[in-house]
Amino acid sequence: MTAPYANNGGKPIFNEFITPIGLVCHLYHDRPQLKFKDQFNKIPDMDKDGLQIAEYKITLAWPKANTAVIADLANLAHKTKVEAWPESANPQAFFALQPFFRDGDNPEHNTKGKDYLMGKYYLNFKQKATAARDPHNQQVVHYSGAPGLLGPAGPGDKIMPTDIYPGCLARCSGIMFGTEYMGKHFISTRLNNIQLYQNMSHNPQLERIGGGGRPDADS
Repeated sequence: MTAPYANNGGKPIFNEFITPIGLVCHLYHDRPQLKFKDQFNKIPDMDKDGLQIAEYKITLAWPKANTAVIADLANLAHKTKVEAWPESANPQAFFALQPFFRDGDNPEHNTKGKDYLMGKYYLNFKQKATAARDPHNQQVVHYSGAPGLLGPAGPGDKIMPTDIYPGCLARCSGIMFGTEYMGKHFISTRLNNIQLYQNMSHNPQLERIGGGGRPDADS
């Protein structure tokens, strides 16, 4: 559920953001990542209409050695927390918030020990994909809702999906809001658009992460 807000008719509070430029670590921007309840047995996570849930996603990471670069994002998360749960601002309040930034050196956050996440803070930005069915066999024909893509030069600088990949530098825009799940409080983000800053054509020192090209929906 999304945290209610008493002074806004019970509607959730959304704050818009643009991230600082970061390292792209994981990316499902063209074809979405299919969700599974059990990754080992590949049990699909289905919605109420019997369609497998899928998400567009980007993971951005920033070096711990320069936390100033993510200060504005951290401050906006704090602002969002106070707006979503005004009682949390009370110094005497007992209020536990789940970590906003993920710690690449924490085995609980970096469960597979990915080297490229170590020494960094990172965030996942997601947008639920909308599935379209074939009316005859009810199979999923395609997903829509992919984030918009923009080149380094800004408005009018169109890029191809293959121009951006894990290992390049980019930033993204979206909205931030408070959510509650199983009694826990979270600051969540929703992905809107992605802007490429540099890839290997701009900076040859930037290497692909994972060595792959365009992400596959089943990976």
